[in-house]
Amino acid sequence: MGHLVFVETTGLGVQTLEYAKRSGHTVTFLWSPHYDFTAPAATREHARRIADHCIEVSDIHDPQATRAALHAADADQADAVLSTLAFCTPAAADLAELIKARGTSVAGVTNAGDKGRCREVLRRAGIASLGFAVVTTEADALRAAATIGYPVIVKPALGIAKSVTSVAWCADDIRAHFATAQATLDGLAEGITARLDERYIVEELAIGTLYSVEVAADGRHTVPLVAVRRKVSVNNPVIELGCTVPSGLSAHDEADLGAYAADVCRALGLNLGIFHVEVMHTATGFRLIEANPRITGGALPDTINTVADLDVFAILVDLFADRPMPLRPLRLSGAASHSFLAAARPARLPEHLSPDWFTRFEAVVHSGWAHVGPGDMVQQMKGNFDSFGMIRTIAAAPALAETACAEVKVAIESLIGIPLLADQTQSVPVRVDQLGPRSGR
Repeated sequence: MGHLVFVETTGLGVQTLEYAKRSGHTVTFLWSPHYDFTAPAATREHARRIADHCIEVSDIHDPQATRAALHAADADQADAVLSTLAFCTPAAADLAELIKARGTSVAGVTNAGDKGRCREVLRRAGIASLGFAVVTTEADALRAAATIGYPVIVKPALGIAKSVTSVAWCADDIRAHFATAQATLDGLAEGITARLDERYIVEELAIGTLYSVEVAADGRHTVPLVAVRRKVSVNNPVIELGCTVPSGLSAHDEADLGAYAADVCRALGLNLGIFHVEVMHTATGFRLIEANPRITGGALPDTINTVADLDVFAILVDLFADRPMPLRPLRLSGAASHSFLAAARPARLPEHLSPDWFTRFEAVVHSGWAHVGPGDMVQQMKGNFDSFGMIRTIAAAPALAETACAEVKVAIESLIGIPLLADQTQSVPVRVDQLGPRSGR
């Protein structure tokens, strides 16, 4: 058995530590309080408790600091280093290279994580992509948008910060983005901003249906494991509100989607791990939205595992432990769909709401949770960590699972009396000020 080092974790990613322990591996968990916001306190405590070596690192993004921490804990003879947390995949790759352990290629992680570099790599490889430009100033962004053509999307070139991502329909929207960006960044958690720099990418806004593919690679083979259809906010297509597996595409189109995602990973140099590739199916074909050099986050791993014949977290650990990976897509026994519960605007739950209000829905969903009660204030969802609940349904087909999930969401909205962000699978360019009231799905 091997010694695996996990650099931070998502909430569901704790399952990788559990599987590694069950498989007989030595587990070292490097963590930082800067990422306490990513999962409930009990979940993070569980991760620290089950590890053979649990090490708090002051600067988890400094490979010299993490190596010194491993050495001080007599845990530096590691066989592999990995992370399930998007913010820490570069740190895991850097540490693996430094201590000569198995890890995702630093070049691959950098190519994928730097959105401008990613687009340039695809352009050189002849892989269909989107028009883009990397900018640092409002003036540069205005020139880029005029060249690309409105509407465009403006987002940080590095990292994940959806609250400083804007869809721009005109020059005034570009100006508004830059007028508020710094103040928004100043209000974000340090763990989110740690790897951001001054650059933004201005991209052609892709219109169509959003999918994602989990692509596995072992250094020799690159295999699309599963494709899912994603749900996005009606008000803002940047906000992702859920997923459905399988994708609902025809077998031919799903094979083309998987092949496209695998080509993207090979071009970027993503050589070891499971990679979350987001792709828009546009009128002119598949176009990359983002290639994430780590396994999917949020609730999606459990949604996939609900109907898949193999556990995606187990596959991930086995890859880094140098065990064989499946050379075929996952086999699915049915369909599963999940939706996040998120407020469309700041609101307070009614005082008369029963404290166990969510219990009535547990009989009609496969699984789910909610962490708000009577009188609680909920904020408008602006990023990945702003939801207050999740519901998951299963059915024989993806459309049936999506419909069941939507019906439960409408019932929850009616009960708690606050407007929830409505979701859709089609990304359609509609200005927010053109939207009327929407509810449910």
